[in-house]
Amino acid sequence: MTRRTLIADGLLLLTTLIWGVAFAVVKDTLDSVPPGLLVMTRHLIAALITAVLFRKHLRGLQAADIRRGALVGFLLAMAYLVQTEGLALTTAGKNAFLTTTYVLFVPLALRLFFGRRLGTRVLPAAALMLLGIALLSLGGEQDGLNRGDALTLVCGLFYAAHIIAVERCQRRTDLYALIVLQFAFCALTALFWHLAFERGMPVRLDRGAVLGIGYLAVFSTTIGMSLQNLGQSMAPGEHAALILSMESVFGALSGVVILGERITPAMGAGFAFIFLALVLCETGTVHPRKEPVKEGGR
Repeated sequence: MTRRTLIADGLLLLTTLIWGVAFAVVKDTLDSVPPGLLVMTRHLIAALITAVLFRKHLRGLQAADIRRGALVGFLLAMAYLVQTEGLALTTAGKNAFLTTTYVLFVPLALRLFFGRRLGTRVLPAAALMLLGIALLSLGGEQDGLNRGDALTLVCGLFYAAHIIAVERCQRRTDLYALIVLQFAFCALTALFWHLAFERGMPVRLDRGAVLGIGYLAVFSTTIGMSLQNLGQSMAPGEHAALILSMESVFGALSGVVILGERITPAMGAGFAFIFLALVLCETGTVHPRKEPVKEGGR
C-alpha cells in the first residue's frame, strides 16, 4: 500500500465518519425543513464558503469547466433528493442498505462503459461489503421491495454516477474549482426541485433547525464533500466507493454511542464482513489512473 493510498483512504474514512454521525441531524432537521429546501440551503452555504476559500482557483474558468461542475452538482443533488423521497416510503435500514449498492454499480460501470481493468479483489470486496451492510442495516426486514426501495436503488445509481463523474471531471478541471461549482449547481438543482414539488410545504426555522442546517452546511457538506473530492483525486473510483460505503457503519456506531442502541449478533456479523471487505480492498491490486489529476490553478 502506497503513502498516497493511505492518505486517500484516511480522507475518505474521515468523510464517512462525518456523514455517519450527521444522520441523526438530517433526520431531525427534515421535521422542520422540506428536503429540497434543506439540500439547497446547505449546499448554497457550502458554495459561498468554498468560493471564498478557493477563490484563486476560480480564475480563468472556461465554459467546459462550468459544464463539468453542472454535471457533478446535478448528480449529487438528484442522489440526495431521490434518497430522501425513498426514505419517506421505506425503512431507514433498507434505505441505508440499498443506497450503498453503489459499491457494485461503480466498478461495473467503469468496466462496462470505460473499459477499466479492475483489480481481482474489487468485486469480491464489494459483494462482501454489501453483505455486511445488509446484516447491519436490514435487521430482519423481509417485507419485499416497495416503491421507496425502488427509488433508493435509483439513488444508488445517482451516487455511483456522481463518484465516477468526480473522478473523470477532476482530470480536466481544477480540483478546488470543481468543489465550488459542484456545490453551486447542486444548490441550483435543489432550488428547482423545491419550487416544482414543495410549494406550500411548512417550514419551521426554530433554533434546532437553524443549528441543524449550520452543522450540515459546514461539516457534512463543506468539509465532508471537500474531503471526498480530495480523497478521490488520489484513488480510483471503485476503491473510493468501497471506502465511502463505510458511512453506514459509522451511522450504526453513532446510534450505539449517542442513542444507546444495542449491537445485535447480526450487526456483529455485519461488521466482520465489512472488515474483511476492507482488508481485501486494501491488499488487492489498485490500478492507477493514466491521466494526472489537475490540482493547481490555471
